[in-house]
Amino acid sequence: MEKRKYDVVIVGGGASGLAAAVELGMSSPDLSVLVIEKMAEPGRKIRATGSGRCNITNTKAAGYNRIMEFFTRIGLVTRAYENGLVYPYSESAADVAELLIARAKSLGIKFCCGEEVLGIKKDSEFEIESVYRDEKGEHKVITEADYVILATGGKAGPTYGTTGDGYRIAREFGHNIVTPVPVLTGVECKEWEEGAVALGGTRMQGVVSLYKKATGDTPIFQEAGEVQFTKYGLSGICVFNMTRCMRLDRDKGEGLDDFVVRINLFPEGNLSDYIYALKNGEFSEMPAGEILRTVLKASLADYIADRIDKEKPVSALDEEGIQKICKLVHFMEFHPMRLRGWKDAQATSGGVSLEEIDERTSESKIVPGLYITGELADKDFQCGGFNLSNAWITGLGAADDIADKC
Repeated sequence: MEKRKYDVVIVGGGASGLAAAVELGMSSPDLSVLVIEKMAEPGRKIRATGSGRCNITNTKAAGYNRIMEFFTRIGLVTRAYENGLVYPYSESAADVAELLIARAKSLGIKFCCGEEVLGIKKDSEFEIESVYRDEKGEHKVITEADYVILATGGKAGPTYGTTGDGYRIAREFGHNIVTPVPVLTGVECKEWEEGAVALGGTRMQGVVSLYKKATGDTPIFQEAGEVQFTKYGLSGICVFNMTRCMRLDRDKGEGLDDFVVRINLFPEGNLSDYIYALKNGEFSEMPAGEILRTVLKASLADYIADRIDKEKPVSALDEEGIQKICKLVHFMEFHPMRLRGWKDAQATSGGVSLEEIDERTSESKIVPGLYITGELADKDFQCGGFNLSNAWITGLGAADDIADKC
């Protein structure tokens, strides 16, 4: 069995791990640092972020100035948009990953890729057991370290290596894990079994509201944006952000059927004003189904028209009929069945309890010298560069704390 010794071992070569490695290389060049990455190369998930453009941070994100200081120092040129989104100037996620890896290697950081951590113990120092495979077979390695940074990520995007390995390691050290669930993902709805599949491929601006039975008519989430109607259900950034509020208490018997999604497809006005104008105008004999033609996309107009007496003349609509049409447009209702799984999710909600982690440094309150960074902790954010910001800033915080102690 191979043995080796490093001052710091970073488990995971994603955003958080690479930020920590580069920062340690710059601030503490005398420390020996090893990054163990189970995938064939580090930074794979970074390359896929922001649809390949890498929304690295947001001007409104916690730690924004520290993050920008770090990236400016390593030579990344960025551009910020009015909505707060910050991208590399090339808008290439691959450029960000390559820059981090190149800077780390130039600073003497050692990478062992294609190597999986099986377990970690601590006595006087940490002992990391890992395994790698080559043409000669399987090889086990024991690595001793004074400090360990767990930067394994959550479970979202398993094709990039984030399969929840860190939860097992943290649990073995006595940490409590808040049940991980996929968030920033699409929502499959019951209505797709009842004809809404015809809406697939439609995009429409609107206001999405989420209700829970326990809260009655008070929305627990509301956001305006583009709603995407897909072949399976609802998607789009405002829907993704909504899923962060769809956490369940299984012990209380809660399920997704406790939630209702309502979408206002005409938030700028009251559709009834338009209908009454038609009812009292020269085209009052037009079929009611045609009311929706210039208000909604064709597929949505057809979907709603099929739920009213669409051939009835507008002139014949009574108050009840008008309000039915308005309700379908202003409060289009959908009933969630399931969230899209880990493969489609952009982030993980849940993870190592925040009560057991130092908020400033990311150091475990249970195991001194163990740091839990990024998405492994029970912390998630809305779309817009906030989750990636959390990865950078927690990795940098861990590196800063280790540097201070050494």
